[in-house]
Amino acid sequence: MLRLEVLPARHGDCLLIEYEHRGDVRRILIDGGAPGVYKKALRPRLARLSKSELEFELLVVTHVDHDHIGGIVELSLDDTMPFRAKDVWFNGFRHLQGPRVMAGKHGEKLTDLLCRNGASWNRLGFDGLAVAVPASGVPPRVEVDESLALTVLSPTLPQLAKLRKDWRASCQGIGLRPEDLEAARRRGRHLTLGSTATADETEILPPDMTTLLGARFDEDNSAANGSSIAFLLEYQNRRRILCTGDAHPSTLVESMAHLRPEQLHLDAFKLPHHGSRGNVSTDLISKITSDAFIFSSNGEMFSHPHPEAVARVVQYAAGEPTLCFNYRTKFTTPWSRCGYRVTFPDSDPGGLVLEVEP
Repeated sequence: MLRLEVLPARHGDCLLIEYEHRGDVRRILIDGGAPGVYKKALRPRLARLSKSELEFELLVVTHVDHDHIGGIVELSLDDTMPFRAKDVWFNGFRHLQGPRVMAGKHGEKLTDLLCRNGASWNRLGFDGLAVAVPASGVPPRVEVDESLALTVLSPTLPQLAKLRKDWRASCQGIGLRPEDLEAARRRGRHLTLGSTATADETEILPPDMTTLLGARFDEDNSAANGSSIAFLLEYQNRRRILCTGDAHPSTLVESMAHLRPEQLHLDAFKLPHHGSRGNVSTDLISKITSDAFIFSSNGEMFSHPHPEAVARVVQYAAGEPTLCFNYRTKFTTPWSRCGYRVTFPDSDPGGLVLEVEP
């Protein structure tokens, strides 16, 4: 049994994976969505689990953007929820040595909470160092147990180093230095920082395939997005789900070149950056086949998914792709009127459940 839930995470990501191992159901949580998602979606979902079921194999925080980390911070602050992860994958400032990782002020908030709670941090497969593709470029494969393995495709070490400048700028904007925060933590002092968000007014385009496919592709150059932890999940060496955070498509393509076969078949593909035009490239789509292409966004902040990205999936994916949207919005409903195979949530406020057959 392999089950993927795409929770209604506003303009962010919040994924819950359940899989069977020796008769027991085990779980992985990937990101927590934007601020407010925990209260409205993630907490009610976790509340359906017993105390023993609330011990997850892994919590993955893909990167420091507020629409991925916000709900995790709220979860960590909720003393009434007995959630525990055996390990946490999250690249924070202390992983910089070498270089390792830089994070922003949202990352500093989660770092405080991890330190307070004494959580196991980047131990699974990485011995406490950064979760990243090494300099060799060969993606590291980590066995969670005999049933499940994760192959990390992003970030690379240069991408983590690039985040340094953005991290410092983020902290300097609120009058802090990362070194001061780390020194305070060594003395047992912690600080929880605030969060900010900005709006983006993106033009809404109709699904005119000729126009959309003719649009120039400019890859996302955000350092934070490039630092996303992305991985291929393999269950019993047969079923595959690609979880990408907001990763850059060129990084995913370079890492997948080390995998076999040449064209990777997936049971589900959570598209990077909520279906942004700068993160879904023709090259990426042509390298995989998938039973389901998943877009996670309500369009609230950046008008995701962008129509150019959806058009590239429709045009360049092998076969007849199924477009899976975790919200029914003005950005997603037009695709259902064009004869494409589309899946929407059964009801508000959104969210999808995909059962992967054994």
